[in-house]
Parts: sequence; C-alpha cells; structure tokens
Amino acid sequence: MRLLVFGAAGRTGRLVVSKALGHGHEVTAFVHKRTLELQHERLRVVRGDVRDVAAVSEAVVGHSAIAFALSTSLGGTAVQEAGIANVIYAMAEKGVDRLSAVSCAGAFERNSPKLSIGRRLLVASALRGTYDDLEAMERRIMASDLDWTIVRPVGLSDTPATGHYRFSLDGSPLSDGKKVSRADVASLVVKSLETDTYWRRAVVIAS
Repeated sequence: MRLLVFGAAGRTGRLVVSKALGHGHEVTAFVHKRTLELQHERLRVVRGDVRDVAAVSEAVVGHSAIAFALSTSLGGTAVQEAGIANVIYAMAEKGVDRLSAVSCAGAFERNSPKLSIGRRLLVASALRGTYDDLEAMERRIMASDLDWTIVRPVGLSDTPATGHYRFSLDGSPLSDGKKVSRADVASLVVKSLETDTYWRRAVVIAS
C-alpha cells in the first residue's frame, strides 16, 4: 500500500505513519508547520496546508490509500471540514478510493447516556465548535463514493499501545469508554485500510 497521511506530524498522525511503516507500507507524510522527527527509507515528507486544494491534489497523486488524522490545533473551527472537502475532491480526481479518517466518539451522539456527564458538558460547551466541525467532516465523507472508514476514539492518551481495545461498528458510544491509547487508534486506522472489515462504517474505539 502507498499511504498518504494528512496530519502526519500530530500526536496521532505520526503514530499512524510509524505503524504503517512497521507494516511494510510506503508512506508519504503531509505536514503543515510542525516537523516530523522520523526518518525511514520508505517515508517521504511533503509540506503543505490541507486547506490548499492544489497542494492536496498534488500530494494525492500516486497513492492507493489516504489517512486523515488532522489535529484541531491547526486553527479555525472548520479545518476538518475544509480539509476533508479538498481531500475527497483530490481523491475523486486522481482515482484513489480508500480513506480512513479520525473523528471523535460522541459525534451525532452528543447526549448519549453512554458518554460521561463530564464529557457531555464539554461537548456542549468548550468542544461544541470542534464537534460541529467533525460532524460536518463526517457528513462529507459519508456522502462520498469512497471506500471510507471513520474512526471515533474516546478521550485520547499518550500511553503505549495495548493491542486490546473495544470497538463498535455502528458509531454508537461504548459504555464506560473514557480513554484509549493514540497508538491503539493508529493501529485501527492502518488496519481499516488493510482490510474491508471496516468499510463504510463509523467505528468507535475505547480501552
């Protein structure tokens, strides 16, 4: 697989890069302002802004799959939607049909009793704009003709990969799901691109 990773310098994105390389894939890391401190003979790094459709289209050429793990810290409240719109356009233009994108548990389920009270309060206040953006991103993905997977992690931690996690395939939150390792999320993203098990599904992941 020739994989292009958007958001490759973020805390989750760089783990996607590392995991894909570990599986023997060729990887292109698309980074914005951050530096990716990783070198490998099968890794190429390109710099650009995911909001620049020309830069995105150029980067997509020659790849067989795309991972979208954009950090919300890039700036603005519509970065995810704007970015994925350019990615979907470029994929259609260049004939690439496999996409895995990282979102967040609770998307379209903001008031689910399976989410903790604290999480629901955050989603209704500080994270409201983030969730608006992520849900808009998901709508664009689901409306596309791509072979897509959306990965919705619960609260992310920087602990090592465990290889043991729970997931739902219908997008619904998991009971008592509070944290999951970014490394486990990265593993699921790569796995979702290697198999058709998760095609056209929103997968919630929790430890």
